[in-house]
Amino acid sequence: MARSDEGFFPGRDGTRLYWKSILPDAEPRAHVAVVHGYGDHFGRYGFVTDALLADGFAVHGFDYRGHGKADGRRAYCEKWPDYLEDLEVFWARVRAVSEGKKAFVLAHSHGGLMSATWASSRQVEGLTGLVLSAPYLKLAITPPASKLMAARAVGKLVPWLSISSGLKVEDLTHDTDVQRATREDPLHQAIATPRWFVESTRAQGEAVLLAPKIQVPLFVLCGAEDGVAAPAAAREYFERAGSPDKKFKEYPGMRHEPLNEVGRAEVFRDISGWISAHL
Repeated sequence: MARSDEGFFPGRDGTRLYWKSILPDAEPRAHVAVVHGYGDHFGRYGFVTDALLADGFAVHGFDYRGHGKADGRRAYCEKWPDYLEDLEVFWARVRAVSEGKKAFVLAHSHGGLMSATWASSRQVEGLTGLVLSAPYLKLAITPPASKLMAARAVGKLVPWLSISSGLKVEDLTHDTDVQRATREDPLHQAIATPRWFVESTRAQGEAVLLAPKIQVPLFVLCGAEDGVAAPAAAREYFERAGSPDKKFKEYPGMRHEPLNEVGRAEVFRDISGWISAHL
């Protein structure tokens, strides 16, 4: 039976962040750190956690500021590097418990944007490989210029103002059970804030510019029917990435969350197989 532990740890600025680690019965083959998406939390990654555990990998997840069980104003960041600091502290914890075993990052959507900018802008120690699931590098539908200007203006006056993100559970997956669970999940939030929008948009441009600096093995995956994060942007990022060892796969018929989609078993086989090939 898998063993788990959970708790809270302070970010660099003292913000209380949540973490959870799940270990397989036997000695882990490697360690996988999961970074969730925007408005999301680690508790929604049970399917991929179970699949990785079954293949002998230890799984570690956390809720970064403003999300899930972590402290912080909901869906808000003062500045983009705050997210990277949260990820940096979490990664240090993962490395400490990995005891020399290889460690990977599996990051989804907004977590993928975080991980891409983190891995390309900092000296990350001990990262064996990076898996980006539907990375949030560009919105699938570009907002009108007037909306972008309004967000910047409002962001200067009330940057923390919570507004609907417009995200529907049907945008995430075809799996109706997952849709229902997400709709009823009190920790899932379909809101956004003007400051976050401005900061994340800036980070998207930075991620593409810094892509050539990515040198670790890279696996980028996305759903062909993703109406949230543009699949074309994921492909462009992959092509620009400097990693000599990289893989891209687009899954026909899948929406924004391949990890929660109908047919997700194929995605899990691909992720597990890719990690196994890099041990």
